[in-house]
Amino acid sequence: MLNETKDTEAIRTRLLARQRELTVRSERLRADQRRVAEPLSADAPDRAIQQENDEVVDLLDDAVASELKSIRQAIARLDAGRYGICTSCGQEIGEKRLKAVPYAEQCQSCVALDNS
Repeated sequence: MLNETKDTEAIRTRLLARQRELTVRSERLRADQRRVAEPLSADAPDRAIQQENDEVVDLLDDAVASELKSIRQAIARLDAGRYGICTSCGQEIGEKRLKAVPYAEQCQSCVALDNS
């Protein structure tokens, strides 16, 4: 578990930086969804392509929203002193996993169980 203030602040800084990056990305995706830059084409084939692209943009925005939620939850765990503790089994989450996924809420063992 994290006991050092320096580690906690470094993690918080990393999470907040990713949160800012994703917030900007979400704003761009939402602008695209509102057709700020490019209205729907009058040409049916072009409009079909645009609508297919819209579906991809919607999926991307959903992924961004999900990651933002995970980051907010990780910050809450950090504030509560529970960051780095698996929400399923209560064991410490490995350092390698937290470096790869700083908002991870489960240890690798519990993730593997959930995916089997």
